[in-house]
Amino acid sequence: MSLLQKGDIIGFAATSSGLEGKDLFPALNYFEKVLNLRVKLAPNLNHAYRYMAGTDEERAQALTSMYKDKDIKAIFTIRGAGGSLRMLSLLDYDVIKKNPKPLFGLSDVSCVQNAILSQTENSCYTGFLPLYNINNEINAEMAQHLDTTLFSTSHKIISGEASIEGEAEGEIIGGCLRSFLFLAGTKYMPDFKDKILLLEDKGEKTFNVDLMFAQIKQLKNFDKLRGIILGQFTNCPIIDSFDGTIDDCIKDFIEDLRIPVIKNFTYGHIQNSHIIPLGTTVKISASATSCTLTW
Repeated sequence: MSLLQKGDIIGFAATSSGLEGKDLFPALNYFEKVLNLRVKLAPNLNHAYRYMAGTDEERAQALTSMYKDKDIKAIFTIRGAGGSLRMLSLLDYDVIKKNPKPLFGLSDVSCVQNAILSQTENSCYTGFLPLYNINNEINAEMAQHLDTTLFSTSHKIISGEASIEGEAEGEIIGGCLRSFLFLAGTKYMPDFKDKILLLEDKGEKTFNVDLMFAQIKQLKNFDKLRGIILGQFTNCPIIDSFDGTIDDCIKDFIEDLRIPVIKNFTYGHIQNSHIIPLGTTVKISASATSCTLTW
């Protein structure tokens, strides 16, 4: 069964930063006129507390209320930026678990998505933000990815290249590298055992990416992962020549692994990102001729 049906109601939420004067109309128009979905807006989209869409309590309450709302079939966070980590202890995970519905997002939203996975096992989807991906218009590839994700019953993505060949099956965790690492040492970090780890990032210096990869490898049960998918690391500058490239960082990160690894997957802070399920059992295949993700 597909995630949504034409005419369903979805919610637009702000778990991190809010509108801050940005125009939401193109995204609303696309969801309602093109996708034929009805949109409910969270009350805090225009709220502002420092860099966030209202206080931690306001954002947590707004998201929890969307899970309580029986009419809403899926929730889309409008943007990332920052702040979702701050509200994790204020979410009502009992309500979220009893009212399962997919939460879409990217970037800073990786914090709340993985917290929900760890606390409720409810599925989420990473790779799409209305304000980021629909700005006056939507990239044609992204439009197809979104439509397929929402309305198709089976999914197969062909993307990336094999760094280590092999096949694996498991639930995906992760998302934005830095945002995901904010959960390290907290109860909200998902268990790595038998999982497939997905990572991407934007704007991080390559030596920072290198050190974050090193931290990831030291987290509990990293050695029990079944596979890794590495998306796009966009606009990641090399400060000094000896810092190395992203490919250098990836090479050191995976050099002693014996699990399938896909890199350069079309996912991340890009306009044509694939939308990838978190907390859903998937299969990955990495070979010299083709890399696939199916669910």
